[in-house]
Amino acid sequence: MNVLKNLFFKALIFYVFPLSVLAVFIVSYLAMCKLVFPSELILSDGTKLSERANEIRESLDKRSDTKKVSFKTKDNIKISGYLTIRKGAIANLLVCHGYQSCKEFSSDVLDLFPNYNILLFDFRAHGQSDGKYRTLGCHEYKDVIAAVNFLKDKTKNYNKNLPLIILGTSMGGSTAIKALEYEPNLCNAIILDSSFSDLRTIIYHSFKYKANLPAYPFLPIIERMTNFLASCDIGKMCPSKNIKNVKQPILFIHSCIDNIVPPNDSLLLYANSLNNKNKIWIGRAVEHSKLRKKYPNIYKNKVEKFIKETGLLKRT
Repeated sequence: MNVLKNLFFKALIFYVFPLSVLAVFIVSYLAMCKLVFPSELILSDGTKLSERANEIRESLDKRSDTKKVSFKTKDNIKISGYLTIRKGAIANLLVCHGYQSCKEFSSDVLDLFPNYNILLFDFRAHGQSDGKYRTLGCHEYKDVIAAVNFLKDKTKNYNKNLPLIILGTSMGGSTAIKALEYEPNLCNAIILDSSFSDLRTIIYHSFKYKANLPAYPFLPIIERMTNFLASCDIGKMCPSKNIKNVKQPILFIHSCIDNIVPPNDSLLLYANSLNNKNKIWIGRAVEHSKLRKKYPNIYKNKVEKFIKETGLLKRT
């Protein structure tokens, strides 16, 4: 009996435990790679995102009011975009897409808001922009700052002193809040569509949902690997804390049911924000960040009403 016990403990110490640790590290590494390295997204109909983007790009290239542009960030990342200039525009609009998406999938705003100068762009390591890693806002905030400066520079000779509004979807909205930490006067108003309130929590829920595994012990290892590889401190990407210092009026938009970023995230962001001009719209049940696609007229009316109530358009 004692011999069997000794064999069991030896097997546990020399085989089972090391193999378990190795398995945890392998799973964590694969999850980290999927998180930060660019990968092809397959859409719900089986089409590759890049293929659909190419189709949309063909129509964008035919527009007379829109041209392809590029600019560089402070850390020398080349960002690809589309710039639309309108005669008599009432405001400038910067559109920030979500994680794993691209600028082409935001192009519906060009016709939805025909009175705005609009800049669409790809975040680093997305679409046609350069970059090795995707960091869900930890470094993408630099792209937002560069995009704002580019948009202001390119529109100053057409329409002076126009208010600048950022429309950020999911990661794009959370990243805009991060950008305001570094440039508090970056814009005049913000629209946060389906944005997350805390990056660690979103990764936690996403890992449990997709891998069907508990977050511990994987998440701490994923965090450390991500920080080591991409200099991305996930714990510091927490818009619910940063939003307290944002002075610009914000419109929060979220579906009442969202299996990727729960509507509670927008509710928490709204609760933590301090501007009395802030508004929140919890819309009907649709897929994550799809309210604009499903209900474009309602979306447009909500946004335009919010912008009007801020009083920003009186400047024009």
